[in-house]
Amino acid sequence: MSLETRKEIIKKLEKAINAKILTLITGDRMGMETRIAPDLLPLISEHISHIGSKDEIALFIYTPGGDTIVGWSLVNLLRQYCKKLKVLVPFRSLSCGTLISLGADEIVMGKHGLLSPVDPSVASPFNPMAPAPAGQISLLPVSVEDMIGFLDLARKELGLKDEKSLVEILKNLSDKVHPLALGAVYRAREQSSTLAKRLLYLHTKKDDEKRINKIVKLLTEELPTHNYLIGRSEAQDIGLKIIEPNDKIEKLMWSLYKEYEDWLKITSPASSELDLGTDDKNCIRYERAAIESIDNSSLLQHIYVTDKFIFKTLAPHPNSDTPIEQILERVLYSGWVLQKDGKVIS
Repeated sequence: MSLETRKEIIKKLEKAINAKILTLITGDRMGMETRIAPDLLPLISEHISHIGSKDEIALFIYTPGGDTIVGWSLVNLLRQYCKKLKVLVPFRSLSCGTLISLGADEIVMGKHGLLSPVDPSVASPFNPMAPAPAGQISLLPVSVEDMIGFLDLARKELGLKDEKSLVEILKNLSDKVHPLALGAVYRAREQSSTLAKRLLYLHTKKDDEKRINKIVKLLTEELPTHNYLIGRSEAQDIGLKIIEPNDKIEKLMWSLYKEYEDWLKITSPASSELDLGTDDKNCIRYERAAIESIDNSSLLQHIYVTDKFIFKTLAPHPNSDTPIEQILERVLYSGWVLQKDGKVIS
């Protein structure tokens, strides 16, 4: 059983690293993506209050990213309860996940571990419109690196240096992207740099400013794309305090990640048609993200779920008298569920 297996692995991993473990998994399953968001914080608070103050606490994390302010708040919350904070990275801890890792005294990074730049993409009401089905509104995220890349193209590749030419380039950019959206991008970049530096200073001596500035500049400005992946060796070269786990810890970290991957179907795109199968209708629960910790001998869980009613129906065919079969869905519930050992706590 996956739950019992996870519980046993967490217990063994806690013993192996001599720290209490809190797991945070936000999935990137296609069609069921989840991200680090403000609603995590009260849930993390509940787990950490059950764990209590400890010498060492370890955050086991898998995430494609999320809200950087939440990452900052999460680290500060965890550090209130421990003298030493570790982050365990078995696989992907990207964007906001990397920012969280910067706030740890140690980043225990497995062979498959990956970090990324922390330059954000900004979604605001002023972003440009994206193509979308009729009746729907979709906005394009504005990437900090895309904006900087456009300006670098003008300066370096096209050789535009005089003030008049640069003003014209900025005018063309603001014609395509609302100036307030551009302002939001700039603020987001400044915020990422500031938070990254403050998180590193939580556990680094003030006289190590040169190393910290190098790390922050590289992670927030210098890497070529937001999708750039940083492996363990490169993370060490950057100057991050990376700990290579021994074989036992490495195996436990990877086994625990694989349990979450299988349970949350991280690598399997969501498909209403496949989930419905031969049935005409069904209610299906999608488990999409999880926060877990050992509470005495039980597994305390917050699980983000989406319940859907999926059904087949017949719809008129535009070029035929014969109707065609369609699959429709209705979301019944989407939110966090509190459980202990798999049983819902009301």
